[in-house]
Amino acid sequence: MTDFAYLQQKRKQLKLKVNDICAQANVTRAYFNQLVTGKIKNPSAAKLQALHDALNIVENPNQRIGVIFGKFYPVHTGHINMIYEAFSKVDILHIVVGTDTERDIRLFKESKMKHMPTNEDRLRWMQQIFKYQKKQIFIHQLVEDGVPSYPNGWEAWANRVKELFTDKGIQPSVVFSSEVQDKEPYEKYLNLEVHLVDPARQSFNVSATKIRSHPFQYWKFIPKEVRPFFVKTIAILGGESSGKSVLVSKLANVFNTTSAWEYGREYVFEQLGGDEQAMQYSDYPKIVLGHQRYIDYAMKHADKVAIIDTDYITTQAFCIQYEGKAHPFLDSMIKEYPFDVTILLANNTKWVDDGLRSLGSAKQRQRFQQLLKKLLDKYNVPYIEIESPSYLDRYNQTKEIVEAILNEEDIPFTLQAEKEKA
Repeated sequence: MTDFAYLQQKRKQLKLKVNDICAQANVTRAYFNQLVTGKIKNPSAAKLQALHDALNIVENPNQRIGVIFGKFYPVHTGHINMIYEAFSKVDILHIVVGTDTERDIRLFKESKMKHMPTNEDRLRWMQQIFKYQKKQIFIHQLVEDGVPSYPNGWEAWANRVKELFTDKGIQPSVVFSSEVQDKEPYEKYLNLEVHLVDPARQSFNVSATKIRSHPFQYWKFIPKEVRPFFVKTIAILGGESSGKSVLVSKLANVFNTTSAWEYGREYVFEQLGGDEQAMQYSDYPKIVLGHQRYIDYAMKHADKVAIIDTDYITTQAFCIQYEGKAHPFLDSMIKEYPFDVTILLANNTKWVDDGLRSLGSAKQRQRFQQLLKKLLDKYNVPYIEIESPSYLDRYNQTKEIVEAILNEEDIPFTLQAEKEKA
């Protein structure tokens, strides 16, 4: 059911015609139909009120309406706790996410975030977290560009807030905050009752600033919707029978985190009956999209790092090997979704034929390894090459890399630094 489907239900209950309701509310039939089917998410307060009047919908004058303001950059469990505590004290709660282009760019540059969240990302975090309270908790964006930075500009900021309230038909009576210093300005400029929630941070000793600076230290406070912006992805690459899958399993188990398996093998079983001879050029985009779904899941549920079996460059290498040309879709995926650390295993371990491998000769294995290196260089991907054929050496060296990442240290391999400088 859409947010405004109740208007249609009320019309049917009263046995009124759509045209009559629209004429009385001075809205078009098309507008009404789009509103009740969810195509209009934020109707004007005036039109919504006119429809309420036409349908004899009277809002409860005794409803207590609250509001919470914040940057939520990022939202954390301290925010969530405050929101739920506030929600327990009101009937309707409005969460206002403040965005400011210059400020948000600065916050990102000073953070450990992998990429900058868009305004829509921040709204999506909130919508996902509170999706089961969407009838009582409403999410709004407040554009704060041009308003003097905090703690200055209270009056200009309050004027923006009042415009938002008018536009959305919000009439709050109380604002919730954890900042003691904001109590007086809220009362002065918004004329609202102020309720302070855990101002001493006794329940959740965390802040967005701390998370941006030291995400791994405050990992337990980061919601799963936000974690992909901080998770470090470690891709393990190599040719056939180089021990990638077993190594990925070992690392994921030892560090008690998630992994993303190589989707290509699963695709061959599910779509090609377990035989690669039916593989064709159009299959490769499907493989990387399936792999991307695995990676997304791993990043959302990871404990700080996600171990990835194979990357899109490897898929492109197989496409070149078997189809004689690169695929443009794979090219775009390689550029759009880089990994934080790439580890290339030398293709010098014992060859094991599992029925899905076809590049088993020493010449074929080395040729494919050189193709991987060529593509890594082409896409300017820094990588660490592990040359030892010993499975134990490979495990210990990759474990050391993961430990360095978790400790927020420099990766203890000179090759990585050399590649980054190149």
